[in-house]
Amino acid sequence: MTGGRFDFDDGGTYCGGWEDGKAHGHGICTGPKGQGEYAGSWSHGFEIVGVYTWPSGNTYHGYWCQGKRHGLGVETKGKWTYRGEWSHGFKGRYGLRQNHNTPARYDGTWSNGLQDGYGIETYGDGGTYQGQWMGGMRHGYGVRQSVPYGMATVIRSPLRTSLASLRSEQSNGAVLQDISGEAPTSGRGGFVLNFHSDSEAVAGKKKGLFRRGSLFGSLRRLHKSESKSSISSKRSSARSDATMSRISSSDADANSTVSLGDGELQDEDLPLEDHVDATTTESYMGEWKNDKRNGFGVSERSNGMKYEGEWLNNKRHGYGCTTFPEGNKEEGKYKNNVLVRGIRKQLIPLKNPKTKEKVDRAVEGAQRAAAIARTKVEIAASRTAHARTKGEAADQAALAASQDADIARAVAMELSPNFHQPELWTKTGK
Repeated sequence: MTGGRFDFDDGGTYCGGWEDGKAHGHGICTGPKGQGEYAGSWSHGFEIVGVYTWPSGNTYHGYWCQGKRHGLGVETKGKWTYRGEWSHGFKGRYGLRQNHNTPARYDGTWSNGLQDGYGIETYGDGGTYQGQWMGGMRHGYGVRQSVPYGMATVIRSPLRTSLASLRSEQSNGAVLQDISGEAPTSGRGGFVLNFHSDSEAVAGKKKGLFRRGSLFGSLRRLHKSESKSSISSKRSSARSDATMSRISSSDADANSTVSLGDGELQDEDLPLEDHVDATTTESYMGEWKNDKRNGFGVSERSNGMKYEGEWLNNKRHGYGCTTFPEGNKEEGKYKNNVLVRGIRKQLIPLKNPKTKEKVDRAVEGAQRAAAIARTKVEIAASRTAHARTKGEAADQAALAASQDADIARAVAMELSPNFHQPELWTKTGK
């Protein structure tokens, strides 16, 4: 085997072993204008095992096949590190990716570089999702568990992605899903089981339900001696059927964002988020589609609030039953979190028995979906354990790659002492 230095027309250089006109043995190849490099072993023109460094500083330590990352390896990209298997240039089948600065990570199966199959994702605030994935999104059955409300990630905008989100940074720079995939009106990561939705406020503005002269005006005229029930009834009379989904009279007084002293508030000042104790947690078990709660599922808070039924895009939508912390219920048909047909406060009986039947079927479907989700969690845990084993094996592959890279540097130094090695220069400054 012979060796030497070969300069390419684009400014790149190869320095190392050579056989039959191709890179063979150990050597270093730099990119155009000396930017980026691969250092390691070669076989007839293709990389075998070594270290690839991009001009950006991102690195890959591991195995290759036919010019693509294949086998076991470790990629460090910005604040993220992936450790595990690679297939024809993409992450997978088993591996884990974690953030250097936060608890955010994903452990499980991959396909074409995206989470696919089964896995566990931990978010920056410590919340988790365990279950099925497809194409980089939560899809199938799974369980989302939040951390206490006071510790949960604050979601400010649907376009604002978390720095700790696995899906906020892609190779093409596109902005994708939020860290938790929750609707922005939920306020906190993992919390979607609100007493009302943003559509209520929007509907109210369009129909003039919250004009100071109507709702707030009538509230200001109430005497303090009036009972809670009379206050609740006047509030109810100021609402249309489109904003039916509210809590019972006792709950309304305890949790309502409108108080007797808020008469000067404008429409836009109405908060969309219910008061939630800082220690409250929320879970969801059921179906997911395209990274959101879709289909049948059960969501429950540690304060006793629960919804069992149908979901659409992280909102109660379809038939279902909501149980409030005090034990009272509302059930019927929801549309974007709003009860549009059914029973509220256990005062109005369901006139249509078919509606009751549909609610019962939806609740049964939700409980069945929750049970399936729990079985998927067990499978995800098994896949996660295997992914972590592959991650440890990838660490060994990375060590082997570093050793081959060191040999390649020594060979290049011997063949051409003046050869500029970008990565070596970065480490030593010479």
